[in-house]
Amino acid sequence: MNEQTIQFIAILVTVTGLLGWLLKQVITYFIKSANEKSCYLERLVEQNQKNTVSFVDTINHQRTLDREMQGKHLVAITGLEGEMKMANEVNTKMLNLLNKKQ
Repeated sequence: MNEQTIQFIAILVTVTGLLGWLLKQVITYFIKSANEKSCYLERLVEQNQKNTVSFVDTINHQRTLDREMQGKHLVAITGLEGEMKMANEVNTKMLNLLNKKQ
């Protein structure tokens, strides 16, 4: 083999090596980038799930408080109803008493 052929083969091997190294670097970059994006999306999904659970817990807690308040309102209304009946009876008796005196 002559010297030019050896130089051409050496350059060809060098260029092939550099091309292989560049291809490896590019593939590694895209794999790393895809993994980072995947991890980011997984963190977003996890945070979204936590937020959803927290939201549902808050709504359930508020509904529990609403039911408790509704129960208190019913007790108050029932008590008010009893008081009004009593007041009506007293007023009726007073009117009857006043009508009898006249």
